Amino acid sequence: MCTNITLKSSDNTVLMARTMDFSFALDPEMMVYPRNFKLNFAFNEPLEHHYAFLGLSKNIGVFALADGINEHGLTAAALYFEGYATYESTVVEGKSIAPNDIVMWMLAKCKTVEDVKEVFQTHHLVELKLEFLGMIPPLHWVFQDIEGNSIIVEPLEDGIKIYENKLGVLTNSPDYGWHKTNVRSYIGLDPAQVEPRTIYGENFKAFGQGSGTFGLPGDLTPPSRFVKALYSKLSTKKAANEAELVVAASHILNNVDIPKGSVVTQRKTIDYTQYTAYMISNTQTYYYRLYDSLNTEVVNLNDFDLDGNEIIKV
Repeated sequence: MCTNITLKSSDNTVLMARTMDFSFALDPEMMVYPRNFKLNFAFNEPLEHHYAFLGLSKNIGVFALADGINEHGLTAAALYFEGYATYESTVVEGKSIAPNDIVMWMLAKCKTVEDVKEVFQTHHLVELKLEFLGMIPPLHWVFQDIEGNSIIVEPLEDGIKIYENKLGVLTNSPDYGWHKTNVRSYIGLDPAQVEPRTIYGENFKAFGQGSGTFGLPGDLTPPSRFVKALYSKLSTKKAANEAELVVAASHILNNVDIPKGSVVTQRKTIDYTQYTAYMISNTQTYYYRLYDSLNTEVVNLNDFDLDGNEIIKV
């Protein structure tokens, strides 16, 4: 599961936010990766020097992360893409990346979404089973840079597809093209009230406020979360600055938050929103809230020694 949105305030501050919905306990830790901390990858030589970045991370022998922000304001997020993600099986030396390494690789090496595009155009995505999951993770990705440029990248059966992220919303399967088609079923949604009607001489008026949202899906499937997030994004008052932007994003994503017990997988595990993250490109700030807390934590990348060679636990 997972829901991702992008937003821009009236002072041109750009945000990427996401829920991390998963049925495997991640127990994430906030980690800062300085420029000289050695990064290890499945199919590539270690990177001794790279851009500094941070993100909530999972220790699987080495630290891995599903989203983060780097010193140039590039943000990245991986979302589950079950049934659609298609990878290659043959490693090409120096030209292959494991799907689970994509977020870290891009944050370490790229400044803009154009840089990200170039990596996908010159490298192969090669399947790799993660032992702690017992599977090859099916993923697609969202990237946004400090200028507000954003793309969605999906590894499909007929190749890697890169979409301009005009809607600023992504969830999970089906593919992004399908979600855009599905939006056509909901274009009548509106924050304004439905006007009263007279039918055969009888007057009918909507019950209470919110009648323009009648038909807005309420379930927690990826298609419904996509529509709910898109409607909330469209109808939410534009933020003026960073603080308002984070508040707006939190209210939008509250609509798709998954409490423990609401979704049970076929494996009888509970899929729930383990954390919600809000990343500000302009200031390289990462806000987050864990499931068991009402407090929003704030970490700024620039508060740390970015030239170090040791990972920093915050």
